[in-house]
Amino acid sequence: MISVEGLLLRYSDKPLFDDISLRVNGGQRVALAGRNGQGKSTLMKVIAGHIHPERGSVDLAKGRKIGYLPQDIKPPENDRTVLEEALSGLGDVVRLEEELRHLTEEIAARPEDMEVLERYGAAQAAFEAQDGYAAEARTKEVLAGLGFEPRQVDGPVRNLSGGWMMRTQLARLLLMKPDVLLLDEPTNHLDIESKEWLLDFLQRYEGALMLTSHDRHFLDQLVDKVFEIESGRLDVYTGNYSNYEVQKKERHEQLRSSFEKQQSYFDAQQEFIAKNRYNAKTAARAQSRIKQLDRIERIELPPEAPSVRLRFPEPPSSGQVMCRMHDLGKAYGDHRVFSGLDLELEAGQRLAVVGKNGAGKTTLLKLLSGKDQATEGKFTLGHNVSIQYFSQYEDDLPPASWNLLEALAAVSPNSTTQGHLRTVLGCFLFSGDDAEKKIGVLSGGERARMKLARMLMKPSNLLVLDEPTNHLDLHSKDLLLHALQHFGGTSVFVSHDRGFLGALATQVLEIKDGRAVLYPVGYEQYRWCIAQDAKLAAEQRAAAAKGGKAPPPPKPVSEATQKRQDDRDKEKDKRKLQKKIEELEARLAKEEARKVELEAKMADPSFFADKDKSTPAVREHKALEVKIAAGWKELEEAMAALDA
Repeated sequence: MISVEGLLLRYSDKPLFDDISLRVNGGQRVALAGRNGQGKSTLMKVIAGHIHPERGSVDLAKGRKIGYLPQDIKPPENDRTVLEEALSGLGDVVRLEEELRHLTEEIAARPEDMEVLERYGAAQAAFEAQDGYAAEARTKEVLAGLGFEPRQVDGPVRNLSGGWMMRTQLARLLLMKPDVLLLDEPTNHLDIESKEWLLDFLQRYEGALMLTSHDRHFLDQLVDKVFEIESGRLDVYTGNYSNYEVQKKERHEQLRSSFEKQQSYFDAQQEFIAKNRYNAKTAARAQSRIKQLDRIERIELPPEAPSVRLRFPEPPSSGQVMCRMHDLGKAYGDHRVFSGLDLELEAGQRLAVVGKNGAGKTTLLKLLSGKDQATEGKFTLGHNVSIQYFSQYEDDLPPASWNLLEALAAVSPNSTTQGHLRTVLGCFLFSGDDAEKKIGVLSGGERARMKLARMLMKPSNLLVLDEPTNHLDLHSKDLLLHALQHFGGTSVFVSHDRGFLGALATQVLEIKDGRAVLYPVGYEQYRWCIAQDAKLAAEQRAAAAKGGKAPPPPKPVSEATQKRQDDRDKEKDKRKLQKKIEELEARLAKEEARKVELEAKMADPSFFADKDKSTPAVREHKALEVKIAAGWKELEEAMAALDA
């Protein structure tokens, strides 16, 4: 489908691509991976024909077409509506519809002209063959899937924000159905519902697909191959994104082992050369070894991401209840956002607020952080509660003339070293000279990352975070997730990253149709609950349509009965956790023992002489390391759940 051969592209005499080649076949789903600045977006632009390389070729199978979605969408110069722009993806259908309109006018003017009638018949047949009469309905369905409300589709595209412009162009591309789709960060501005719809659409898409995304769940469910770009090279990994991460670690460990062996060999040869090159009897042998070393290709290790962990400062002590909301509601004029919210947020909880765009998630977080006031009900903060608020819309950064180091130092303890400040900045993609950047020149995404970095330096016991994962790459997102998982205080957050929600939330508050419902479970359990509710509702509708009786709703139970049932459920869960912990401990003991056994064998240099025995043993050892690390994490989570 697509073949790239010998690609060379340099910026400032530094090769971005150094003789890379790749192939994408029909139906393949490929993710581009690599650190920021390695050329993922540039490679897409080269394949799309927007950038021409210095050397190499990009070949597309004859008759095939490419659809490309860039990260940055420019406002259109025309006055097309959202519907018209999306419909333009159906190029032939739009052209045929226009042709039919003109031919209809000609027929009205010259009804006896048989040639016009024949042209009309041919155009109508082609229009029907492409399901032209359903084109508008299909377009509205795609736009709805990407989150557009019916009232939005008739408005001009140029009045939309950048995120909604991106959705419009994505809809146009999906309707176009090119043979190859190149999507650069298509999930950046989508909520969870829109991501799930897009994931389902792309899973059924018949063409080839190449994309970048910072959403691990999305990539894992979609791609079957990963191309990693690093230091001008391209490496191919088979499987989804999580498989790529495991394989990459294994490859790196093997490369490091080979590097260390090569270095040992070089050291030994250099020692021999140093001793013998000036001895008349052995100088020839020394020169021979010098030539031999010159012919050996040196193994180079790729740059490693800094091995750091971010931690929020120890939070000040507070009461057990962080805040109480009773019959809380918010309205803007005649528009009621939500009402009747009752919630008691306890210390230590990690509450995820979910709902469609416009449901009121940001409004609730503003009320909680004191940035806005409720219009009805009562809201009270608990004892000694101190709040830090991250807004996706508002800034609390210092003056434009400050650089990033100064901005971070201003909210840090006096004992914080400049090295630590630079490390924190590096975790949020500000490396090297970026630390000297002025606040005034930061982009929107950079400002968001800087706000997160500053939050890490200030102690508080309640974090209120409105979409903190936007503009973060996967590495930075993982660092933030780890910091929040180990934060000793309480957090309330909104995110459209399903993996982030699943790993962090201990409770879920869903805002829907003006009401808020609390689910005292994790995010994946919450999804199961709403799936069961949807299933029951569908059964009731089906039964009603057939004239039968719908399943009866569950009977109400008394508080005492419900408490006894809850106690039984808790005891049952406790026994399950205790059993799981025992099984994990036993399994880990066996795996650790086997790992020690393998390491004892590998400590003997002669063990590696027999590759048929040593290679499987090394692979088993690496697999055990990954399995043991995952097992300890699972055990830690189970023990934490039991303590709770």
